[in-house]
Amino acid sequence: MTKIEKPTLHKPALETYRILTLEDAENIDKLKEACKNAGHEVVPVLTIRQAMEFMEIKDHVDLIISATHLQSESVFDFLRRVKAADSVHRSVPFVMLCLEPGGLARMTSDVVESVAEIMGADHYIMMPKFDADELLRQIEPLFPPVPLKELDSEKG
Repeated sequence: MTKIEKPTLHKPALETYRILTLEDAENIDKLKEACKNAGHEVVPVLTIRQAMEFMEIKDHVDLIISATHLQSESVFDFLRRVKAADSVHRSVPFVMLCLEPGGLARMTSDVVESVAEIMGADHYIMMPKFDADELLRQIEPLFPPVPLKELDSEKG
């Protein structure tokens, strides 16, 4: 079962967001550490199935970061499922991350970004070399005003 990894940096609950990261094995640790070191909970997954299972079983995620190029899966299928009209997750910000792209990914980046936008992605990031500070700078404006788990605790 996919687990929630606790933040390395302790921050107040109102500043701790839960980020689901879908990336290949080579890059997942970079994303995970960057987000944990910034004080956020991280849900690292390697497949769309793991991502969907987590979101169906657990209470929430505040942000999704997905690789643009997944091994044997389509990020567009994942985006379509998350942003579907009947999805309880459709309001969760969805970031597509093209991390350390190869030649083909660089050549198709504009098309992928356009399709992602049309399909409902909230942000597209092209990052030729991983930069944790730049990643955090770009995703922080997408966080909801209050982490969803805090909103849930106010209800109950």
